[in-house]
This record gives sequence, structure tokens and C-alpha cells, in this order.
Amino acid sequence: MRPIRLELSAFGPYLEHTVIDFEKLNEAGLFLITGQTGGGKTTLLDAMSIALFYKSTGGRRTFQDMRCLAAADSDRTEVVYHFALGEDEYCFRRALYRRKKRGSDDFITEEENECKRRTADGWALAASGAARNVTGYAENLLSLTAEQFSQVIVLPQGKFMQLLRANSTEKAAILKTLFSCELWERIAMKFTERQKKLYAKRETCETKLKSLLEKHGAETAEALAVQTEALRSECARTEKALAAAKEALTLAQKQYTRALQFEQCQKAETDAEAQLKTAETRAASAKAQYTRAEQNRAGLTKLTAEKDTLLKRSEQLRAEQERSLQKEQLLKELRAEEERERAVQKQAEDDRQKLPEVLRRIAVGEAFTEKADAAKDRLASLLQTQTILSEQLAALKTRSDAVKAEAQCKKLWEAAEDAARTARLTVVGQDKLLSAAEAKWNQNSAAALATGLTDGTPCPVCGAVHHPVLAVPCAGETTKEELDALRNKLEDLRQEQSRAEQTAAAAKARHEVAFAQLNAANDAAKSITESEEVLTAAYTAAQTALNEAQKLAAQAPAAHKKLETLKAEREALMQVESRHNAALAACRAALEEKRRQLSAMDAVRDAAQITLEMTEIQKRIRVLEQETAALEEAFHAAENALSAANEAVKAAAQQMFAAKEAKNALGAAPEKDLPQSKAELDAKSTETQTLSVQLGRFGSDLRTIAESAAAVQQYTEEAAALDVQYSRAAKLAGYVTGRSNALRVPLLQYVLGMMLDETIQSANRFFSVLSRGRYALQHKQGKSGAGYGGLDIEVLDGMSGTCRSVETLSGGEQFLASLSLAFGLSDVVQSYSGAVRLDSIFIDEGFGSLDTDTLDTAMRALESIRQSGRVVGIISHVSELQSRIPTMIRIWKTASGSAAAKVIAED
Repeated sequence: MRPIRLELSAFGPYLEHTVIDFEKLNEAGLFLITGQTGGGKTTLLDAMSIALFYKSTGGRRTFQDMRCLAAADSDRTEVVYHFALGEDEYCFRRALYRRKKRGSDDFITEEENECKRRTADGWALAASGAARNVTGYAENLLSLTAEQFSQVIVLPQGKFMQLLRANSTEKAAILKTLFSCELWERIAMKFTERQKKLYAKRETCETKLKSLLEKHGAETAEALAVQTEALRSECARTEKALAAAKEALTLAQKQYTRALQFEQCQKAETDAEAQLKTAETRAASAKAQYTRAEQNRAGLTKLTAEKDTLLKRSEQLRAEQERSLQKEQLLKELRAEEERERAVQKQAEDDRQKLPEVLRRIAVGEAFTEKADAAKDRLASLLQTQTILSEQLAALKTRSDAVKAEAQCKKLWEAAEDAARTARLTVVGQDKLLSAAEAKWNQNSAAALATGLTDGTPCPVCGAVHHPVLAVPCAGETTKEELDALRNKLEDLRQEQSRAEQTAAAAKARHEVAFAQLNAANDAAKSITESEEVLTAAYTAAQTALNEAQKLAAQAPAAHKKLETLKAEREALMQVESRHNAALAACRAALEEKRRQLSAMDAVRDAAQITLEMTEIQKRIRVLEQETAALEEAFHAAENALSAANEAVKAAAQQMFAAKEAKNALGAAPEKDLPQSKAELDAKSTETQTLSVQLGRFGSDLRTIAESAAAVQQYTEEAAALDVQYSRAAKLAGYVTGRSNALRVPLLQYVLGMMLDETIQSANRFFSVLSRGRYALQHKQGKSGAGYGGLDIEVLDGMSGTCRSVETLSGGEQFLASLSLAFGLSDVVQSYSGAVRLDSIFIDEGFGSLDTDTLDTAMRALESIRQSGRVVGIISHVSELQSRIPTMIRIWKTASGSAAAKVIAED
């Protein structure tokens, strides 16, 4: 991975938009990132890590923690990182911004995450959405996690020596990813899983085999075969018995059928004789009824004559009823005309009473329209007065608010300055405590080493064989945990100092803005002579007058329209009165015509009397029709009954003849009667069914036991094959897991050990130069087993010829050892195809612990790394490095407190 460009906005101390162009730095190969302590050097590495993995270097802070404290709510916190990976270019972007909730004054934080890849057609989106989506894409792309990125590419402050000091398990995780060793782990897992699966399949096969034998009560497959043959013999015997039973059943069925037919013929003959007697009796009765009906039919002529007479009288009454109805209709029309005349008179009177009210409303409307028109003419002058007063009041209000805001900002600025001074003093005190503790630690370590020195034995540090002055321990004891705690606390206090200084700078900037706003407000209000109370009263009076005028002016169009409507109503009322007079005259003429027509119809009989007579006639006609229909119906019913009775007699005679013929066709009566034949048939049927069920049960049992015997044979063969496969798989699994190989070492651990050996061999090329040939790293022989033991590193001291723990090295020596290991790891990783390319490495601090000679040696090693084509970035505030490395990123604080960065490249 080779960086191209880094962009920051409202990120850490970088409030303003800042762009770091690495192209010129990449050309140099070795560059310095320098500036004041807490100025924002490490923030650049944090920005790279957050853009890729959403975590700062070392994982101590999240993206939200890196938002600039001086940023306004409207400012976006954004980091954009462009880098090259082989021939491809990528862009990772993370952004945070705040917005108001809909319908609320509360703010919520939103975020944007995306990754793009440059193609021939431009940038193509590779991942976006949730932060974990982009982080996962980065991990797959680089084959690194955030923690591993901090260990081998970006070596952050306080974490530089983590790879050197990591335990075996931590080293194993790093090496597995960097060297793509997951394949060996998957191979071991596959062998182990196959062993377990084969064992489970073998156990399942044996369980099924045992279950089948127990199901049939057999201990072996041979015993199950004997049971099968015995059951097959029993099936054959039952089949013969069933065939004989079926023949006997067929004979019994034939005998039963003949007895049943003979019994049915006898019964049919008896039933036919009884039906014939019944039909003859019914025929005689029907003949008598037909004779009586024929006699009654002769009275129909008299009933018909009476009905015709009544129908003629009904027609006469209907005509008289029509004339009566016409008279009643004329009476109704007369009453309606009288009512209409009264209504017209009343409406005319009501309309005459409306005219005075309309005339009064017209006079009121004319007066109101004159007043509204006058108010409309005054609107322009009233509006101008109200605007001037409003602007003067707003200027006074702005000046008052500016005075309050300036005082508040000044108070916050002074408090922030006090907090920043306190933070700086605290950092100085903590730094002194750490220096004293480190001096005590070094003194006590030298004293502990001196206890084992004797004359003639070389010193493991300087190599001298005479020791005239031995180091003595200091009073008290300082542990490594206490030193680490003091270092961590100093780092936390430095970060708190940085945040306090940023807060103070932001507070100062806000005060300057508030002061400028106060001056502007004073300038705007200096021409106003009246007090705010006087202006407020004048504004209220002007607003009231303006509202009144606007209200009247707004009502003017409607008032004019209403006045025209009233005038039109006045004209309409005058026209309506003329129409009422004409309508009254028409009503009176119609009344006279109706009264004349009624006087001509006085002789017509009342409709009620006519209706009563017609009702009596209709009743009598219905009675006559019912009597006529009853006589006709009775005659036809008797006629039909007689015909049906004769047909029944004929049918019964035919049935009796047919029954006798069927009985004669059967011949002599059977030897056994119907009950005896039925009993014999039931017995044969029961015997046949019993044998059939027994045969079916034997057949089912035979099929079941035969299938079980075949399955037993199959499972026996399968178990034998699985035994062979399991033995082979268990042997292979033992080799790859370390349980049965000669070294007792798992395959993955063996591979990781080889990778570590190559890394140490490459690192020693650098460490030998950096330590002037005194030290070399070597693979410490550790305990083997299923875990990741045996990946620890120790130091071979060439002066004493002994092996030492890396913890016994001085701070500067540990720095050089870690630097050598990082460079060696970079060489080995890139030598393996398919692994991640480590084209760049960033080192955060560590050079301050080196003396001048060691620093010269380290610079020569870094120069050789640069010449190999890799890019090395060093973060340090050591002034001597600025003269040695001309290409740099210089970081400083602006007047507003924001951090700024500039790339300085050698021409």
C-alpha cells in the first residue's frame, strides 16, 4: 500500500479543510512528519486508520471521538484517503454531520461511509452504507485487521514495540494473515472433521445393524436367515389351504343363490294375488263415484245464467261510478284553487313588507363604502411609518443581544485559557515524574545485573572483565507496570492538553466574532435618538391604525358588491309585486269556472253507495264460479280415478302371471331351504377370510424380514468399508494435529515457525547493522502442542555469547530491534506471492531515545530501505531529524488554534 493523498476536515485539531499530498513524499522515499507535541502529527496516522478500519491507531478512539471540539454543528467531520495497491488506486471516505430532527430542535448525528476503486471509466463504487461494510472491504483488500495494520504498517505512539513484545498467540494471528496461512489451518480442520464424520457414520451403521437384529430377536445374521426360511414354509402351507377353502365357498354361493331365487318367486306370486284383489275392490268404488258426479254435472246451466245477469249489472254500476269520481275530482280542484289564491295573497303581502328594510340597508351600505374608500387612501403613509419604527426597534434589539453575547463569549474564553494553562502544567509535572521513574528503573536494573558480576567474567553490557565500581540500587523500587502506567497517563494528559488548547482557540475565535458583531450593532443604532419604550409605544399605535385601515380597505370591495346586490333586490321586489297582482286575477277566474262545472253534476249518486252494490255483486259472482269449478273438478276426478283403477287391475293380473311363470322355470324346490344355505355360506366365507388374513400377515412378515436381512448384509459390508476409511483418516489427522507425528507439532504451528524463522533471518540483516554487529534476534525454542507455543523471540548478545529476553534491552535497543523486525517482516511478506504488499511503513516516535551514534546508524538503515523502493514516514519532534531529513510534513497551530500542515519537498 502506497499513500497518495489524505484530506481532513473538522478532524482532531484540524478544523479547516487540510490536504496532504504524498506524491512528492513518495518520490523522496524517506520523509519526516514534525511539529510541536500535541500539534496533530499522530492524527494523520489516526486519519488513515479510521478511513480504512473506523478505528484510530491502537484502537483507543473511534471516529466520533476524533471530531474537532471547535467545530460548529453545521461543520462536517470528514476524512478521505487515496492510496495505491499494486496497479490499482482506491479512495476510502468517512464523514460525520449533525442535523435537526424533523419537527424538533434536537440534533442527531448521521454518517457516510464509502470506498471507490478507479477504473478505465472513472471511479466505481466498491462498498458503502454501514461502517462495518466498508471496514470489511478494507480488511479483505489489505488482508489486515485494524490491530495488525497498527503493528506492521502504521506503528503508533506507545505501540511501536508491540510486534516485538507480542506473545506467541498474538504473533500467530499476525503471521497467519500476512502469510495467508489460513490454508494450513483449514487443511488440519478438514482432516479432523473427516475423522469425526467417519467415526459418526461407523457408529450409526453399527447402531442400525444392532437395531435390525434386535427387532427380529436374532443375535446374528445367520439366525435371521433361519427365521426367514421357516416363515417362507408356513406361507406355502397356508396358500394351499386357502385355495381349497375358496373352491368350497364358490359351491356354497351357488346353492345359496338358487334357494334365494326360489324363495323370492314364491313371495312374488303371493303378493301379486293380494294386489289383484285390492285393485278390483278399488275399481268398483271408482265406478260408483263416477256415476254420482255425472248426475251432479246437470245443474251447471242454471248457475251460468245467473252469473251472466250479474255481470251486466256490474257494467252499469261501473259507468255510474266513473261519473261520481269526476265530481269528487272537481271538488278537490276547487279547494286547491282556493288555497292557491290565499297563498298568492300572503306572498304578495310578505314581499310588500320587505321593501322598507331593503331601502334602509341601502342607506347604511352607501355610508360604509365611503368610509372604507377613505381608509384605503391612507394605507401607504401608515405602512411607511410602521416600517421605519420596526427597523429602529430591531437595531436596538440587535445591539442589546450583541452586548450579552460578547460578555458570555469573553467569559468562556477566559475559562478555556485557564484550563489550557492548567493542562500544560499538569503535563510538565507528569513528564518529570516519568523521567525520575525511568532513571530509577535503569539504576536498579544495572544494580541487579552487577550482583552477578565477578572479576574475570565479561560484563554482558560493556564486555569488560574488571568491575572496579559496581552500580548500586536506588532507594525504593519501580516496577515495569508502574512505568507503563506513568507513560499511559502522560499520553492521556497530553491528549487532554491538546483538546484544552483547541477549546481555548475556538473560544477565542468565537469571542472575536462576537466583539465584531457588537461594534457593527453599535454603528447601526447610533442614529436613533428615542428610547426603546417610546419607540415601542409609537410602533404599537402605528400598528393599530394600520390594522384598522387594512381591515376597512379589505372590506371595501365586498361592501360595494353588497350595495349593488341590495339595489338589484329593490328592483326585483317592485317587479314581483306586479306579478302577484296578475296571479291573483288568474286564480279568481279559475275558481268561477270550477263552481259552474260542479253545479251541473248535482244529480249524480254518491260513490259510496255505488261501491257497496258493486261489492255484493262481485261476491255472488265469485260464489257461482267456485260452485261451477267444484262440479267440473269432481267429475274429472271421478273419471280419472275410474280409469286408474281399471289400469291397476290389469297390471296386477299381469304380475301374477309373470310370478307363476318364473316359479315354474326354476323347477323342483332345492334340497336345503334358504336359512340352511345362508348358514353354510357364512361358515365357508369366514374360513376363507381367516386363511386370507393369515396368509397376508405371513407375507408381510416375510417381506419385512427379507428386507431386514438385505439391510443387515448392506450394513455389514458398509461397516467394514468405514473401518478401513476411519483408520486411514485418523492416522492423517494425527499427523496434521501433532498427536502422532515425530515432532509432536501441529502442521499450522510448524508452518508459522518457518515463517517466523525467515522473518527473523531477514530482520537480522538490519539489526546487525543497527547494533554494530552486537545483537541478533533468534527464534526461542518453546513448548510444543496444540496451541500456538514456540513463537517467542529472544536476543543473542554477541558480546557475552548468551541469549537474553527482549525486555532486558534498553529503550533505544528495543526501538532498533522493533524497527529491524518491521523491515524484515516487510521483506518476507512481499517475497510470497498473493500476500499483502507492504510498500510503506510509518513510525510514530522512538528516535528520541537514541544517542548520536545510534541515530546515525538508524538513518543509514532507513536510507537502505528507501533505496529498495519502499516509503518510510517518521513522526518525531526531534529537531536533529529535521536537518537529516529535508523532505517533511510540517505541522503548526494557526492563530485560531486549528492545526495546519504543509508538505516541504527537496527540489
